[in-house]
Amino acid sequence: MIAVLNVTAPFFALVLCGYLAARYRMLPQNAVPALNTFVLYFALPCMLFRFAAASAFRDIVNVPVFLAYMLTGLAGLALFAGAMRFVGGESMRDSAFAALAASWSNWGYMGIPLIPALLGRAALAPLIAAGMADLLVVTSAALALASLGNPSRGGVSAALTGALIHVARNPLAWAVIAGGALSAFVLRLPAPIDQFARLLGEAAGPVALFTIGVSLYRPGAPTWGADVLFIAAAKLVLHPVLVGVVVIYVFHLTQLEVHTLVLAAALPVAGTVFLFAERQGANAERIAAAILVSTALAFATFSTLCWALGVQLPG
Repeated sequence: MIAVLNVTAPFFALVLCGYLAARYRMLPQNAVPALNTFVLYFALPCMLFRFAAASAFRDIVNVPVFLAYMLTGLAGLALFAGAMRFVGGESMRDSAFAALAASWSNWGYMGIPLIPALLGRAALAPLIAAGMADLLVVTSAALALASLGNPSRGGVSAALTGALIHVARNPLAWAVIAGGALSAFVLRLPAPIDQFARLLGEAAGPVALFTIGVSLYRPGAPTWGADVLFIAAAKLVLHPVLVGVVVIYVFHLTQLEVHTLVLAAALPVAGTVFLFAERQGANAERIAAAILVSTALAFATFSTLCWALGVQLPG
């Protein structure tokens, strides 16, 4: 357990640094958009592009991993939305976004730097496949579900169109596609371009984690509540359990793939869920609170899960 904490503690400490920097106004209020722009459009795409280009094409296009994570994401979405709708009495729109929060991990900003540090760089390939399942399928399903309770915004077709536009504009997806194309045709980047991409990619992890912390500080926003705790518990506990059962007993994936997907599912709520909820007029403040609570609790739950899985740290 100490060995696991030696890896996870510095990553979550970076998140705490960002939160404290925002809390004590060490950064200007417009810092979050600037940091997000650097991470989302420069650093993370370069990291993913270089990895995809240097990997075997079959590792990037991992259909069993994609299907396993997609099916568990859809199952979790249906399960959690049903609980919020029929047990909690929520509207369909709010139920859909609460379920998306419980099913969509922060694999981009947190998973990409953290999971390879625990499992080795080879874990990036199944992590990318799982992330594509979230971006392409699970998010679209959640937006379509939310549109059933919000017909004034154009219904299912408008929601799906919006989801496709979001995917088309996502630089992480294009970075993987571009890197995969180089891998498929066995092409190499010229040395200066590769060095440029490497420098940007190496900045992705620390800046992404710091940015998470900065974005968590929302003065005056509600934090605790039974519904917020349910979403956080579903994300940090129920989602990884569901993923573990499916990938082990249904898809029979390799140990590296199992550990990667289960740990990916155990990450806190993705920050993008808040943006979707706010845009669709759902209860965005509750999503923001769930992001904060799940991120704060994830240090303990994620580290404990790593220990329970018997994760062997890379030498």
